[in-house]
Amino acid sequence: MILRLFLSNQPLVLIFLIPIIALFQLLNVYFHFHQTFHEISLGLLGKTALFNDWWTGIPAAFVVGLNALQLNRLFNEHEFLDRNTYAPALFYVVLMSFSFSFYQFDALLIVHFCWVQVLRILYQMRPNEDNRKQAFNAAFFAGLGVVVLPQSAILLLFLSFALWALKSFFLKEWVMLLIGAAFPIFNGLMFWWFSGHSINLNVLKLTAESVQYETILYYSSGLAIFFLFILSIIGIRVRLIKSTVRFKKLNSALLWILVGAVVLGITDLIFYQQLDWFNLVFIPLSFFFTFAFIHKFWKEVATWFFYATFLLAVVKFFLHSQWLL
Repeated sequence: MILRLFLSNQPLVLIFLIPIIALFQLLNVYFHFHQTFHEISLGLLGKTALFNDWWTGIPAAFVVGLNALQLNRLFNEHEFLDRNTYAPALFYVVLMSFSFSFYQFDALLIVHFCWVQVLRILYQMRPNEDNRKQAFNAAFFAGLGVVVLPQSAILLLFLSFALWALKSFFLKEWVMLLIGAAFPIFNGLMFWWFSGHSINLNVLKLTAESVQYETILYYSSGLAIFFLFILSIIGIRVRLIKSTVRFKKLNSALLWILVGAVVLGITDLIFYQQLDWFNLVFIPLSFFFTFAFIHKFWKEVATWFFYATFLLAVVKFFLHSQWLL
């Protein structure tokens, strides 16, 4: 029922995001499924102590909702489908409910916000036009993400790939891209240095924050998300048949961001034995999942997988601790 509402072209359905976000927040307050910290790491800016950790769920909920609305606006504004839909906002909220960042404001949620802005600015670029301003601004937000989560620097490479997918090489734009990223990162490193730290590879280790998740939850939810992505590919292939060159470029740029998020997640898994950074894939997936519902036959299958994902997002709060691996 709720999915059908968001797949419609009625903007008022976005109001339902408020009770959905509130539901997840209240469940976590009651069951304490996702751990909260008394201090959070902000990367090169250091750690900040919280006098009371429960209140950080409020700004976290606000940013998640804001990100969802911005992603949905981008989807409709750039005509990924031939009609308006409000499913991307729902998909982003449901997917983020699996993440610690949904329940406590942290560096990773700031990175989410920054990369939503990166995507917004990239989509403003036009071929055969001077896009130096957009290149600088996009890289600036990506650089801000590196300041609060230095490990996300790897995403800068995929930002360049996304830019290349949108338009041909133009030296001045790429110079502005480098300057835009370097400006916040340089200032962040200076702040780190003046705070009494050394500037070396230990920055990556000292700014990491350990967040552990239950294996059974990630296997089950990951499987449902994987099948939804496969169905999305089918829908995208259908959409490409009648798509414009502009759509193909936007889609390619989004795909590069997805690949970058996967690489960042793999890095997190290998070096820190955790999975939290994988949640950056939720930004592009909130777009891609919408295509799983444009094929008449596969739409029904995708609906089942979505509700399975939503059910897991809620049921996880009721899991007994002895079930967790």
